[in-house]
Amino acid sequence: MTMTEAAGKLSHKMAYMAQHDFLTGLPNRALLTDRLVQSIALAKRHGKKVALLFVDLDRFKQVNDSLGHAVGDQLLQSVAKRMEACIRHSDTVSRSGGDEFVVLLTEVEELQDASLIAEKMMKAMAKPHRIDGHRLHVTLSIGISLFPDDGKEVETVLRNADTAMYHAKKSGRNKYQVFDATMKTSAVALHAVEQGLHHALEQREFVLHYQPKVNLETGAVTGAEALLRWQRPNHELDYPAQFLSIAENCGLIVPIGKWVLREACRQAQEWLQAGLDLGHIAVNVSAVELHDKDFLTDVLAILAESGLNPEFLELELNENGLMQDAQKTTVILRALRDIGVRIAVHNFGTGYSSLGYLQRFPVDTLKIDHSFVQGIESVGESIVSTIIAIGANLKMRVVAEGVETRYQFDFLQSHHCAEGQGHYLGQPVAAEEFATLLATQRH
Repeated sequence: MTMTEAAGKLSHKMAYMAQHDFLTGLPNRALLTDRLVQSIALAKRHGKKVALLFVDLDRFKQVNDSLGHAVGDQLLQSVAKRMEACIRHSDTVSRSGGDEFVVLLTEVEELQDASLIAEKMMKAMAKPHRIDGHRLHVTLSIGISLFPDDGKEVETVLRNADTAMYHAKKSGRNKYQVFDATMKTSAVALHAVEQGLHHALEQREFVLHYQPKVNLETGAVTGAEALLRWQRPNHELDYPAQFLSIAENCGLIVPIGKWVLREACRQAQEWLQAGLDLGHIAVNVSAVELHDKDFLTDVLAILAESGLNPEFLELELNENGLMQDAQKTTVILRALRDIGVRIAVHNFGTGYSSLGYLQRFPVDTLKIDHSFVQGIESVGESIVSTIIAIGANLKMRVVAEGVETRYQFDFLQSHHCAEGQGHYLGQPVAAEEFATLLATQRH
């Protein structure tokens, strides 16, 4: 197979996987959103309604904790099949992540149509799931939202279905709840998070943890990825997934990102001055930050302020963020490369860029998305090996994200993947613990 044929085959596979959940084969959130947009457009023309059902498995975490993730994964697959059997061909069951599913019902006449589907799904779960000798009983909490009754915009309908599901879970589980206006008190909670983020910036409640990047051949630490955490006053740690989308919506993503970059550069310089062999410090940059008018100026100022040699800094960009305003992006990235900053593309394979288009950008590192790495043990081997080969052909360093098992490590090593990161190789840790790791390596 020629490199062009391999790239074409890979692009086709990645296009499918970018829109489907790896575990269940169901459409993912991106594809569901596309279909929801189309369904709303049709409903407007035909005077119909569209229903969304947010579905959450009750106490699913207990299954994972007591029987293991392998059993939990099989349970999710079994639940997905039963849910699909409850809907029409024109409808969609999607998995949005974890134990959450979203069901799209197109062109419904009234609320009762959606309620009947919810009842049908709950009844379908009454029979136990037989998995690895276990009889597993599952119940569902379901939230229902209608277009145009509960919202005329895609995000509003999605958010209201999610809110209704939360109320179903709060009121005892194993039931469905229809959205109503009184549930909008959740907006108060959202406002509280926004205020909390402002306070966190002012009171220095944000901290960075560092996950090692490891040379898969030698086992040596070759760098660190700086990962944001919110250290609450009660000492609980919040992860980015819990607050970054809110930060973006309320205009705080740029100042938070600026803080992350400044702190990561300061810490990296401190380690280097202590004689620790850090390698590169990697910082994630969102599309919003990248296209902020002051981004380039801020990066240069922070490097000067910290004293960090630009060659030790690597900026990680999301694949789709890279594609926004490609001409402007290229100018910014070339300016950064000219002073020595490295550029990485992470979550590679989940977006919409072609390998050919990717070559237009000054990219040093290609990070294979964790979903492909985790799929190595099932159907992902050919995808991962092809990305590694193409990365080498393009003279890009290839890093595997989300390495969690010995099998994945052995596969990546045997296929000459340069580096990896993930819980098998090292979990994110506080700065003091990471410094100890670097000091141990020095000896």
